[in-house]
Amino acid sequence: MSIEVKNLHKRFGDFVALDDVTVSLPTGQLTALLGPSGGGKSTLLRIIAGLDSADEGSVTIEGAEATHLPPQKRNVGFVFQHYAVFKHMTVAKNVAFGLEIRKRPKAEIAERVDELLKLVHLSQFAHRLPSQLSGGQRQRMALARALAVEPSVLLLDEPFGALDAKVRKELRDWLRRLHDEVHVTTVFVTHDQEEALEVADEIVVINEGRVEQVGTPDQLYDSPANPFVMGFLGEVTDLGGVALRPHDIEVSVEPGPDTSVSGTVTRLLRVGFEVRVTVTADDGSQVLVVLTRTHARALDLAEGTRVWLAPARGATTIVAGPGRAEPELTRA
Repeated sequence: MSIEVKNLHKRFGDFVALDDVTVSLPTGQLTALLGPSGGGKSTLLRIIAGLDSADEGSVTIEGAEATHLPPQKRNVGFVFQHYAVFKHMTVAKNVAFGLEIRKRPKAEIAERVDELLKLVHLSQFAHRLPSQLSGGQRQRMALARALAVEPSVLLLDEPFGALDAKVRKELRDWLRRLHDEVHVTTVFVTHDQEEALEVADEIVVINEGRVEQVGTPDQLYDSPANPFVMGFLGEVTDLGGVALRPHDIEVSVEPGPDTSVSGTVTRLLRVGFEVRVTVTADDGSQVLVVLTRTHARALDLAEGTRVWLAPARGATTIVAGPGRAEPELTRA
């Protein structure tokens, strides 16, 4: 494992930021720390980087004890949400900065900067100032600067949080391709579920200072450990006391099996290719169903239509009993 975190505790006054966190982050993978704001993910990242210290616990990086090492001796690259660039320096000078303070030969610095600017597609902007770049370009420059010193670990704290949705999407795709090229162990913090599911090899879900679940995107989405993970990784609705995803509900305009919930369509909302259908069940509860536009048209749904609902074959459901919640796969 590239990073081993054991029994980390961190408090800020009365606030518990991390509560006995233990996690292993694999070498060469792109790992997302995912969770709600205030859940502890950025605190964990900063402790790994050495920018904060833990009250208890240990951090090991590439087999070396790093708990009490200063940031500059951990061989990590760190990229902040707001770039933290040197505004008076050109793009090339920003990227070269870490190499220059390490007294690398000028020829080596020039070669490395040229290589990195090509990697992040900024060669033509080498002599511009950061203020002359777009937000996405500045973030790519910040990543190049972090990679310049050849860190063993690259840490990204909500790197795309300050950007608009379209640029975020473009940079997510770019980061995944970049990681596949350089293979540096990368850990990034995000509260964006889609970002984590799309980019990461592995996701660590953190909430209220604790690790809720660790796994691949498919493992977390298909087999959530508890209702929090299921709800945080996607929309959830309730169907007859069972929690499941709105797109995992089968809709029929004819009476179905005994397990079906019957009700009446009370709202239809089209969002692009999706149709979001609100069904008021006969017991008064509301069920959200998501269908494709084609499927909704085939059923000829309208407000007032009587429908019967049942979990789709293979749907992930969580049945919550008294004081417990267990995920299970619905059988056909």
